Amino acid sequence: MIKYWNHPELTALRRMRERFLAGTGGAQDYWRLPEDLALYDSTFGERIGWKWDGVLRELTARDWQPRSRHVLDWGCGSGIAGRRVLAQWPQFESLALHDRSALAMRFAAEKARTDFPNVRITHAAATLPPDTLLVLSHVISELPSRELAQLLDLARQAREIIWVEAGTHVDSRRLIAMREALLGEFAAVAPCTHQHACGLLTGKNAPHWCHHFAAPPSQIFQDARWMDFGREMGIDLRSLPYSFLVLERPRATSPTPDGLSHIIGEPREGKGHLKVLSCHAQGVAELVLQKRDAPELYRALRKGEGPPVHRWLLADGKITGSAEFAPGEGAE
Repeated sequence: MIKYWNHPELTALRRMRERFLAGTGGAQDYWRLPEDLALYDSTFGERIGWKWDGVLRELTARDWQPRSRHVLDWGCGSGIAGRRVLAQWPQFESLALHDRSALAMRFAAEKARTDFPNVRITHAAATLPPDTLLVLSHVISELPSRELAQLLDLARQAREIIWVEAGTHVDSRRLIAMREALLGEFAAVAPCTHQHACGLLTGKNAPHWCHHFAAPPSQIFQDARWMDFGREMGIDLRSLPYSFLVLERPRATSPTPDGLSHIIGEPREGKGHLKVLSCHAQGVAELVLQKRDAPELYRALRKGEGPPVHRWLLADGKITGSAEFAPGEGAE
């Protein structure tokens, strides 16, 4: 069998993966060489980039974009999140980078300058410009309580926040706590469809968590190097769970129109029906969609197609359809 990764690369990749799985990523500055950052950026970092692609696609579908002119990528690592944001929205004048690793910041800065020569690349300052989008990616598991409180203080200076984490129960619950701490000062944009307390905080919903799945680019499954990476790392390349939170300073109008629901996770298939965990203003509930009631909607949800946000049509507590809504109808 042809090997597409040499022994030093595989050793470095396995060391990274073991650190992530053990939850020891926050113990120290773990970057040793620029080559390690480049290796990470093209593999694990790119997989995180696909999660960001999923978040940005949803925000586009919901007709939302930040109004800020500056970006702070806090805990930037190789800088994948900041670069995805700059590629999505052209209005940004500057990208500030923060990481405890000077090596990581240098790598992230060089990549950003190459990809976005017209954007000013800086190191983060102690205070944020008033029109700053704060970008956070896969940092919550690495922060002890004191540092997380400091990060919340920084977040309160931002105009908007986009925060993406791994789709685990623990990280999702931590992110929900951040939402509750910031709600009021900020309006929830996504995935939330309302400004009330998170419905997952009730006792009956304790087993659940707010997570979603990104779709990796289809071409990687014809890419021998990516397939070899998946085999060597023991990773299912099809599975990209993530949790995310998007907040903005409150506007005159809510970012989401009334009556919308967001699917959590993936629908579970039974005999002739789907069980859909649905979040809406009244809380989180498991709804049933029978195939015979809405066959086209059933097929779309079963295949993971269609939008994550719906205006359900209900009868006797069962989904009978999904009404159209105009993206952006809740925005100013």
